[in-house]
Amino acid sequence: MFFRRRSDASQRGPDGSRPADEASARTAGASAGAEQARRLRHALTEHVTRANADGGRLPPGAVPTVRDIDDVLRPLLGHVERHPASDEALRGLGAIIDEYLPQALADFTALPARYAGRPGPTGTTPADDLVRQLQLLDEGAHELADLVYTGDAAKLAIQARFLDAKFRRSDLDG
Repeated sequence: MFFRRRSDASQRGPDGSRPADEASARTAGASAGAEQARRLRHALTEHVTRANADGGRLPPGAVPTVRDIDDVLRPLLGHVERHPASDEALRGLGAIIDEYLPQALADFTALPARYAGRPGPTGTTPADDLVRQLQLLDEGAHELADLVYTGDAAKLAIQARFLDAKFRRSDLDG
């Protein structure tokens, strides 16, 4: 059986540079995640500030729900800055903060005030729809936090089992 040794060119990246070792790749990914978390934290602050400023136009319950979302996501973003999160978690954070939350608020505030309380084609008012969307986003934020923190707890449990197996004295040891 013959094994072909990889050529030097096949170990280079698409730009011609050598790939970084695994540890530096992890560090680069972690710093990119931390940078994304900082950017998302800034965007979240802007959305909460805008919701507070538009509080007179928003339906009852909207601003407190936006603040509830902030109460869940802000500490989660701080955690993600310090501890790398999965791509799935970062995508979820980005979707809530960059897309769903600002879109829900912008769609409602774009309506003339007289339409906010009128039932639409579904029988609900735009005000009801906004509050429901924000409640769903709050639930999604809690699920996302559970995903991140449960994943970290699982990593800790795996490490504990490894250390237990590695350093526990066996009955066979004299």
